[in-house]
Amino acid sequence: MASGSTGRALSPSSLNKLQAKVIRAKLMNAPDAEKLEQEYEAAARLAHGVEEGGVRKKVEVLPTLDGRGRLYDVGLGKEDDNVPQGNRKKKEHYETHDRKTGEVLRINPDDDTMTLGEMLRQERMGAGMADQKDLDAQYARAIMGDGKFENDLDYIDDNAEKLGRQKMRSDAMKRQFAINDYKRTQKALASCSFCYGEDDSLPKAPIVAMGTRVYLSCTLTDELVKGHCLIVPIQHHLNMLEGDDDVWDEARNFMKCLMRMFAEEDKGVVFFETIISLRKQKHTCIEQVYHISEPSSQLTSVQESILTSEAEWSQHKKLIDFSSRPGGFRRAMVPNLPYFMVQFDYKGEKGYGHVIEGAADAQDEDGLEEGERGGGEFPWYFAGEIIGNILDLEARRWRRPKRIDARANAERVKDFKEKYARFDWTGML
Repeated sequence: MASGSTGRALSPSSLNKLQAKVIRAKLMNAPDAEKLEQEYEAAARLAHGVEEGGVRKKVEVLPTLDGRGRLYDVGLGKEDDNVPQGNRKKKEHYETHDRKTGEVLRINPDDDTMTLGEMLRQERMGAGMADQKDLDAQYARAIMGDGKFENDLDYIDDNAEKLGRQKMRSDAMKRQFAINDYKRTQKALASCSFCYGEDDSLPKAPIVAMGTRVYLSCTLTDELVKGHCLIVPIQHHLNMLEGDDDVWDEARNFMKCLMRMFAEEDKGVVFFETIISLRKQKHTCIEQVYHISEPSSQLTSVQESILTSEAEWSQHKKLIDFSSRPGGFRRAMVPNLPYFMVQFDYKGEKGYGHVIEGAADAQDEDGLEEGERGGGEFPWYFAGEIIGNILDLEARRWRRPKRIDARANAERVKDFKEKYARFDWTGML
């Protein structure tokens, strides 16, 4: 029974039989005992996904849906054209117009082979490369590849076919995109402090009260003000708009409890959510802090800050007033765009929203945050800066808050519960 490292892995029962054969050969001092043992060790390594070099090989099945529930476009499984190593694939020549009549025959080289089923599949596959799913992204890529492009209507009309031509992706490239996106999702889940562990262990976040779909937690970093806390969905949502009615019912219950708790101290509360980037797939949460100013002045301050944020000209409406639409926040914003929202009630009908078009969530190689370089980017600490300026706090509290040692979380949770316990609705569960 030869079983090399390149052969098929043995089943557990076959592996056990081979092991028994090795033990029997050793007991009987058979001459082939050593050879059988080597064969068993090689088969065991292969069965456990360890190659000859000692590198463990892990096989995972790529899911059909991405992290946001959209179907992956991984192609039709056709064989890709083999290109000799070191050679570039020759450009395919094809006729776009009939030589006699001048009638347009095709624009893309695969127009003759593209079936209705293939077009329908591409339409339904929501997940994929931006320039394959977004017509604006396709057009922008075509402009970047045209060295002679002129922002002139005559030029665009004369070159409409060239600018409208799609760059077809091979099935291998589509599969690689799906694999990379899946890896990014797995990395985000594995490093998430708000998610349950694979062994159903509690999240690393300092939990104050746990519902069935949402929980209340202290912050992971230094609090902006005392009582600063987070309302977190148990499921790994990228924004709260992905949550269903059950998620929002529990989130509103926590909001009402916090409003009652701070009302006893004659303080108001403000809830805000900042989604800088959906690509990073971070676990979302609604942050809550108290404020001591009049609600009218608070609304005015937030309104002015949003109107002066980012560039002067924007693609979307800069300020979205939740009170102008029935349903408030959940009906005024969309889940597939980065956004900032702030609300002053639990219903989401009193507050503002803003679609983020320029993100400042990273540091460049010079160590400067993108928001400090100008250019109209939206800083991740936008809400903290507004509240910090109103309460006259130090800038470091919202710009670079320090991560709190996990050993201090038990005391923080205990202090918060002393005030919150009388208002906690989860005791009824």
